[in-house]
Amino acid sequence: MSVPPSGHRQVSLRGSSAREITRDALLQKVSEERQLRIHLRRAAAAALTIQRVWRRYHLIRKVSEQLHEEWEVLINQSDINLTYQWISSKMLRPFLFFITQPSSWYKEQQTKTSESITRCFKIILNSINSTDASKNFCSFAVGFPEERSIWLYQAKKLILLCSCILARCDNCSCKDVNMVKITAITMRLAVSLTDSKTWKNLTSENTRAADASVETLIEYIGARQSGTYSCVRRYLKCFDPHVTTGKIDSAPDDHLLITASAVTVALRPFNTTRADRAVDLTGAAKEYFTLILTIPYLCKRLPPLLLPALKHISVLQPSLSTLLVVADPQK
Repeated sequence: MSVPPSGHRQVSLRGSSAREITRDALLQKVSEERQLRIHLRRAAAAALTIQRVWRRYHLIRKVSEQLHEEWEVLINQSDINLTYQWISSKMLRPFLFFITQPSSWYKEQQTKTSESITRCFKIILNSINSTDASKNFCSFAVGFPEERSIWLYQAKKLILLCSCILARCDNCSCKDVNMVKITAITMRLAVSLTDSKTWKNLTSENTRAADASVETLIEYIGARQSGTYSCVRRYLKCFDPHVTTGKIDSAPDDHLLITASAVTVALRPFNTTRADRAVDLTGAAKEYFTLILTIPYLCKRLPPLLLPALKHISVLQPSLSTLLVVADPQK
């Protein structure tokens, strides 16, 4: 009597009363059941992850809205002592948290968010213009190392926020006069933070410390993670190159201020005075060349007064040199 091949042998795991199946069919069934269990485990894990993410989102949104309410109550107090410690710890810390949450930019929250930004930035600008060192926010930039670290962190967050607001002032919102005014205040703050000469609290003893803090902030602007150049590009592209007059006739001065400030901030890395400026300029030059100089009809999108600054050798030479290095690394 011949023995059937191993793959066709009939096996039974439940006694002679059960229908016998082949060994290959049994292995296939076991494999399918294993795959089903793996799929169910992954689906359960994915469901738990989604639940955790949504719980975290709702919790952060709730905390953000609560902080925003408490922040407004704090700001509206009449007896506030606007010292730089108060501005940094009491005003900016909660502000930078709730203002960077997506829920703050929902349509129903935009008016409230815009008012908060305007109020906060005006306080900071007035502080920077104060000759009293105890009330000047930039006193942190020339203080103890811990204070300089706090100032740099908050200044980077403010620059990132300024860039995002600039990018929002595009074709979709450039007809909104309030948005234009908020962007104008925003860019004034960005220019002031990156120019220690506008700080009213400096003395001959702390000028060098202020310059060092500003140079570090400018180095961050030239890095890709700041997003400054991409936001400037988005803003500049919203202007029609074939229209010679201002796109918004109701506020041409504000648009000129915004454009000039955006270009000024974008050119900050090329005006650095650090000894290692060649190393620091590499990232900024790449960003400037790829995101600014490649804007179609760039010269027609800008006010004529700003063109000499963009065409200056100190601006073109680093970006073009970087392009040559990238094209031919052996050089």
